[in-house]
Amino acid sequence: MKKLMIILVLGIVSCTPGDGNPTVFCDNSTSDFQTLYQNMISAGHTDNVTYDTEIHEYTFVLSATKEVCEIGYQSQPGIATTPYVIEIVDNTTANIIYTGSHIFSATGTSYTTPTATINLVAGTSYTIKRIQTNWGTNIGNTIGRLATTNTMSFPYINGIMTITGSNFHQNGGPAIDFGVPYIDIIFK
Repeated sequence: MKKLMIILVLGIVSCTPGDGNPTVFCDNSTSDFQTLYQNMISAGHTDNVTYDTEIHEYTFVLSATKEVCEIGYQSQPGIATTPYVIEIVDNTTANIIYTGSHIFSATGTSYTTPTATINLVAGTSYTIKRIQTNWGTNIGNTIGRLATTNTMSFPYINGIMTITGSNFHQNGGPAIDFGVPYIDIIFK
């Protein structure tokens, strides 16, 4: 009986959240970004789909080291089957630490798993970019969802995430600190 109890305890202890499929513990139903964005809307910012530039980006810092397990975005209907490039840049070194092509739903925010491991270090400034250069004959296909107001006041903070600035540029703009684009980041 004692051996059976030891085996049972060891079996339970050895089952950690890191075992098995990595997406099992990647919950995109809520995130620091989603709450931060919703807090902006509740505080009087507008939730718009606008600004036709090829790059929408925001700069952020985390207060805890995290691994990105999903990235969320919403495509425009006119280019719903066209991949967007998602890039994450380490602003300290100016190195691109992630780049991947991803297709997102045009009917709502959808999530994709990065094609490589993305570890973000606490206290380091990063920029996440959504890039769309394949917009066909209508630059309007480059618009995206964003929270904005006439008096943007960075930083915006929720949980471990602090958004320190934004930019909308390339084939238009730049529009520095015009709003916060809805590019969701989900952490393990």
